[in-house]
Amino acid sequence: MAMQPYVHVETLEEYGERFKDFAYLERTEDGILLCRLHWKGEAVVWSYQTQMSYGELWTALGHDKKNEVIILTCADPYWITQRNDPTSFDEVEDSPDIDLKFNCNIPDTMNFVENFINDIEVPVIAAINGIGQHYEFALMADIAICVPDFYFSDAHFSHNIIPGDGMNFSYRVCCGQKRGAYMAYMEPKIDAQTALEWGLINEIVEHDRLIPRAYEIANHIMKSSRAVRRLTHELVMRPWKRALQDDERVHVLAEMYAVQLQATRHNFDKIAADFVGDRPLQNK
Repeated sequence: MAMQPYVHVETLEEYGERFKDFAYLERTEDGILLCRLHWKGEAVVWSYQTQMSYGELWTALGHDKKNEVIILTCADPYWITQRNDPTSFDEVEDSPDIDLKFNCNIPDTMNFVENFINDIEVPVIAAINGIGQHYEFALMADIAICVPDFYFSDAHFSHNIIPGDGMNFSYRVCCGQKRGAYMAYMEPKIDAQTALEWGLINEIVEHDRLIPRAYEIANHIMKSSRAVRRLTHELVMRPWKRALQDDERVHVLAEMYAVQLQATRHNFDKIAADFVGDRPLQNK
């Protein structure tokens, strides 16, 4: 018998309680985990606290070896960031506490992308349920399905903020340098059909079929053995890990350095309003 016990890893019940205000978690007997991001049962509220919680959540999900496939979605009617807490950003960006600013702007901003790629070791199916931003998690998922009225856009540049978070990073991995650059500067709206043609998503699914279809895909993946599922995910994530190593931290550091140089404020109310504004959809 071994001399030492294994170190305790949080169970679903334990980390489910820890993240209950930020994510609803439900797992089938065979290990398909539904992760529905929310804020206390309603649509996600974006904040520095939310950003930090996601980085920690991805690690908890990845460390639980009972999770075999993850379905990632959000509470209706939005995908993540159409609601926000301005006070959260004011408290950090007006704070004289340099350590607080650093923690929120550098490790937390990096971890909520890096931990998704590095810590989750099982296939992820993203089910985009409604309009919204911070869809890098959908693009970084193994398979992404979305509702017909969704569109992709990145409203950083017009707000005098470098598009250095995960969204433009994900564009460049999925659809190449030129399209990624155009998305960064011009901020077009890319509709679901164009996103399908560009390879940003895999399927367009009506809202009432979205989660059932995600389970169909998950059940198909579960037909393979555990080792095949997990090692296939490792192959699928290799391009993301290479891009992460080469680029993502430079993206974040560039954005946050410019924010500090210019004392830029994050006005997510205006960003969200512009995101759903009257900029034309680019159909091709």
